[in-house]
Amino acid sequence: MKGSPLARELCCIYALLIAYATLYPFTGWRGQGISPFEWVGAWPKVFFTGDIVFNLLAYVPLGMLAVWALFPLLRGALAVVIAWFAGVLLSFTLESLQTYLPTRFPSLSDLAANGLGALLGAILGALLAASLLERGMLKNAGDRWFGVRTPRALILVGLWLFASLYPQSMLFGHGSVVSWFGPVSGYPFTPAEFARVEAAVTAASLFAAAALLASCFTPAAPRLFLLTLFVLAGCAVRALSQAILFTPEQAFAWATPGAQRGLMWGAAAAAVAVALPRAMQLTLAAIAVTFATVVVNLAPANPYYASMVQKLNPGLFLNFNGVTQTISALWPFAAALFATFALARGEQR
Repeated sequence: MKGSPLARELCCIYALLIAYATLYPFTGWRGQGISPFEWVGAWPKVFFTGDIVFNLLAYVPLGMLAVWALFPLLRGALAVVIAWFAGVLLSFTLESLQTYLPTRFPSLSDLAANGLGALLGAILGALLAASLLERGMLKNAGDRWFGVRTPRALILVGLWLFASLYPQSMLFGHGSVVSWFGPVSGYPFTPAEFARVEAAVTAASLFAAAALLASCFTPAAPRLFLLTLFVLAGCAVRALSQAILFTPEQAFAWATPGAQRGLMWGAAAAAVAVALPRAMQLTLAAIAVTFATVVVNLAPANPYYASMVQKLNPGLFLNFNGVTQTISALWPFAAALFATFALARGEQR
């Protein structure tokens, strides 16, 4: 029995995301005149419950994915122990590296929370491994609904949803790199013009991600049902982000007239795309994501968004926002490259 390539790749990607969030913003590296392991002997006198809970929850998926990545080579208690040890080793390494970052503070309490999260995730992953990866309803559904060449496409679709946690100025407006290089366009849009631009960006970005998802489906998959779940998931992720980073009352502040029209256009176009050949789906996804990225970077700043960002109080999610912002900026380029190489390799089914 073969293991799950999807679980292995997700495990590596998630570990990299944890490392990125832990060491963000990667500036100000310098020696502090102390050993990088000095923190090990200093148990903190003050505990922040929010930090402990966040660190614990962040490592639960890592423990689960590590167990699934080891399956079926290693199972049961041995897989749990190795996954837990890998999580502790990663946390210990990253905490030690934080010694060289003046804005970060390594802590034994963080290591303990991370290790506990990895252990809980590993136990949960071991309990679910057989039903998800060997037998059971979800395993059977996955085999029937998704093709054998889908892991990276599904990972990209998942990253699109993850990137939507970052509060962009336009709904699903991934690919913005103007903050890295400076504004490109100084043309001031009227509110009506900006609404049309947001509708176009939202529709194109949603269509691109949905077309990638559709390229994974087999003929037996309930395509429209899965597509509907995906669109609803995108909206739910965006609402969750707004509620956490701003206030619960602003959970649906993103649902502007332009965003609503974009959702309708993008969903309608995706519903048509599910019936197209895979090569056409990938081609249209690459075109759509390129269009959305160009428009996002040429569009002027949204004054309403700028006023909202001033009220942003990310708190514990400051470093997490750095991860989501980077993924949001890079996702379109990764999606376009994936579609291009998949077409070049002749992956048309």
